[in-house]
Amino acid sequence: MKLQLPWSGTALGLRKLHQQQQRWQQISGLPPALQRLVNTPLPGADTLLHNYPWLAFDFETSGMNAEQAHILSIGFVPVVARQIALDQAQHHYVASSVEIKEQTAILTHITPEMLKNAAGIDEAMERLFTHLAGHVAVVHGKMVEARFINHYLVTRYGLDTLPVIWLDTLEMGRQHQRLQQDGREDYRLASLRSRCGLPPYTAHNALSDAVATAELAMAQLACRFCNTPPTIGDILG
Repeated sequence: MKLQLPWSGTALGLRKLHQQQQRWQQISGLPPALQRLVNTPLPGADTLLHNYPWLAFDFETSGMNAEQAHILSIGFVPVVARQIALDQAQHHYVASSVEIKEQTAILTHITPEMLKNAAGIDEAMERLFTHLAGHVAVVHGKMVEARFINHYLVTRYGLDTLPVIWLDTLEMGRQHQRLQQDGREDYRLASLRSRCGLPPYTAHNALSDAVATAELAMAQLACRFCNTPPTIGDILG
């Protein structure tokens, strides 16, 4: 299936995403959720961001190195028309073949007992891809989630870099601090939420962090774009 170009020609970011789609569409044997994701038409550059659904998600992992560490849990929540759909939120533990170290258990609050009946990584990623199709991926610190997703995809299918539009609250926080010439270098989720006047949440729970990220993204966009609703092209630069 070859998609029609959905932009006017000025959004280089969308053009690159379309090229990524074409590469993925050449792979046979993709699971249904991933196949649907890579065949979902991209929005136009002038599409208002709040008119296009989001999926805020977060991973809890056993470490930062995607080649050695494992995803232990995935939490995600849709955002539709600037409303966080808590009734559609999901949290899934992911089975791991490695022993969870004490330090990891303390940080993530995930113990080996919690993973005994957990889904395997293929099933867990299938669930994520099912809900990510046709959505903007909203995360705090894209380098973590993207790194783990890309490692999984390279291992399974020989390709990385899904054709997904990302909205990164950490990067938006960094850009805002730079524009404000604010010397603070603390871009943690809780710190950026505090600066936006948002209440504290329990950290290092995948679902809680996903909801916290969705709220932060809406607050940051309201501050950055004031009375001018941003478009898909705006967030892709």
